[in-house]
Amino acid sequence: MSVPIALSMLIDELDRLGRERDDAWQIPRVEGELLRQIALSHHAKLIVEIGTSYGFSGLFWASALRITGGTLHTVDKDPRKVELSKANFAKAGVANLIVNHLGDGQQIIPTLPSAIDLAFIDADKPATQAYVDLLWPKLRVGGSLLIDNATTHRTQLAPIAAALREKKDASSTEVAVGNGLEWAIKVR
Repeated sequence: MSVPIALSMLIDELDRLGRERDDAWQIPRVEGELLRQIALSHHAKLIVEIGTSYGFSGLFWASALRITGGTLHTVDKDPRKVELSKANFAKAGVANLIVNHLGDGQQIIPTLPSAIDLAFIDADKPATQAYVDLLWPKLRVGGSLLIDNATTHRTQLAPIAAALREKKDASSTEVAVGNGLEWAIKVR
């Protein structure tokens, strides 16, 4: 077993590789830093992420979870990316904070624990509404649902953002950082 490298060093490495790979589909670093802050402000114990890729966002979640003592459940349907993200999490010494799930998020979400503090959707855009519908009931009051690509895929995600903004038990807005986030807080 290798000695874990510093989490920040692995973030640097994946940030660089993300600009070189055509299949990384990872958030920009500034967005990852915001996610970490959101997790810390929520004192998140349970985070669910749909769309793992190589684990870049997972590293930011893990840096917060080291402080809060929580767990990340991350879901991806690509076996190669699940294995490589697991290797990255082990390399950074945070594998004990993360449960990787291989498969379709719509099948896996119902099996996950409830009272989710934070849910992050960064996966196939056509399934985003289905993910929202499955995650919202599992979100605790005061918890947040974050949807990536709110500015880069604004037209495609506009109906979902509009529906979240009309929910009586939500407060939702767009945050124009990185790829943009639609940030919905469950208020009751």
